[in-house]
Amino acid sequence: MADEGPPLGKGQAMSPTDLLLSALCACTGVTAVSLLQKMKQPLQSLTVRAEGDRQTDWPKAFTEIRLLYEISGMGPFDDALVRKATKLATKRYCAVGGTIELGKDGCRILYEHRILT
Repeated sequence: MADEGPPLGKGQAMSPTDLLLSALCACTGVTAVSLLQKMKQPLQSLTVRAEGDRQTDWPKAFTEIRLLYEISGMGPFDDALVRKATKLATKRYCAVGGTIELGKDGCRILYEHRILT
């Protein structure tokens, strides 16, 4: 179920733009997990958080999206491998991100990671 806040809707569910960010988090997150496992990193959990800036006028499209990968596990991580995995997940393998960035005038997607202990 999707909804918009007033005046377009009642704000009782995720908005389509929230769903877009969720899809981006899911797409990049699944890929990052797979890459980190292949890179033999001690991954136990990964959370992707997204926030974005939008145009003030309609269609109120995103102009920039920021992703934060929060990563934890048992043992030390190789920061260079985590950086590589999150970069590949964000910039190469995610069709959702690729679609957003290739749209009219594009939308820059920035990313970073944080290893939790």
